[in-house]
Amino acid sequence: MLCDKVTQSSPDQTVASGSEVVLLCTYDTVYSNPDLFWFRIRPDYSFQFVFYGDDSRSQAADFTQGRFSVKHILTQKAFHLVISPVRIEDSATYYCALSTMMQVPRKS
Repeated sequence: MLCDKVTQSSPDQTVASGSEVVLLCTYDTVYSNPDLFWFRIRPDYSFQFVFYGDDSRSQAADFTQGRFSVKHILTQKAFHLVISPVRIEDSATYYCALSTMMQVPRKS
């Protein structure tokens, strides 16, 4: 049986505005090039895509520009989210996710 696993080892964190935070995510899969994601749920319960990446490409939500980045360390199977500088509007619950099969919607 094949099993994929994602581990977020960052506990709840309270950080000051203007500082940097690193949200840790490691993964385990037999696939050589999984699709990796960060999503967040904001205090108003809205669900937002944050970041996507694999070993050759990436895509980020518009609101992340200049402040959010990902440390994708293939040898350690790590996909850490870095936010710097942190702003009050970054308050949310962040989730790391893995998919071994991604379908991109076609434009009509």
